[in-house]
Amino acid sequence: MAADSLGNDVTAVGIPVSGFFGFAPKGTVFPTPAEGGVSSFTLPVDFKRAGLQSDDGGFEWSLAPDGDPITFYQEGYSIPSGLATAELVLKLSQYDAVVRELAWGKTADANGYMTIDAGGHSLEFVAWTEEIFKNGVIRRRIAEISVAGAKVDKSERGTPNGTEMTLKVKRSASLNGEHIGEWLVPDETGAAPTVTAASPADAATAATVTITGTGFIGATAVKFGATNATSFTVVSATSITAVMPSGTAGSAAITVTTAYGTSNSFAYTRAA
Repeated sequence: MAADSLGNDVTAVGIPVSGFFGFAPKGTVFPTPAEGGVSSFTLPVDFKRAGLQSDDGGFEWSLAPDGDPITFYQEGYSIPSGLATAELVLKLSQYDAVVRELAWGKTADANGYMTIDAGGHSLEFVAWTEEIFKNGVIRRRIAEISVAGAKVDKSERGTPNGTEMTLKVKRSASLNGEHIGEWLVPDETGAAPTVTAASPADAATAATVTITGTGFIGATAVKFGATNATSFTVVSATSITAVMPSGTAGSAAITVTTAYGTSNSFAYTRAA
């Protein structure tokens, strides 16, 4: 749908359906604009993924000018001070070695033990956020950050014990002295997805299957035979992980559905 005469376009509304946060050591080379501008881009191995985030703990960027503008004798003329308050807040649900490294700036010893300084740490990182919108558009951002604070949720029985991270965003030489590099990658397919491979070769109930193909962004359903996957995650435009639903052993062909249609039926076997 194109914009109407008033400039309104409902297909341009960004409704997040998935995404992830990753970080790498300070000095890691940034992807080029061309590399990050394709939907099939894969984050370099230097980046660690921080895993699951809480449902209400998605990316909250605060990018605000700071300081009074510089004014001049001639009335009506001013320029920004150039100062800024730039932060990223998100809540991580997992609590593992990766999250501990980001939050506390340390790696645990062989016993899983570390000491924690509430005064913070001085390590700096390169941060990466990726959001997949319902309309198939991908928003990616990269920035240099330091950890301004880590707040662990109150422990409540039966409730995920998340860690809210506040990250200070810095000006970066890799970004021409500015704070954030951003890609807005349009849906590149416009066609039904295709399934070309699945691993492992067969899977039992509750096993995770990695499905490879094209056009997976914005997937709305994954089926094994006539049954919906127990759950699935769109990893990228070319990869989906799906959990095998219950059923009897035998043929369980895989199909993936997006707004552009349903894929080919890829032969697959449900193990006993």
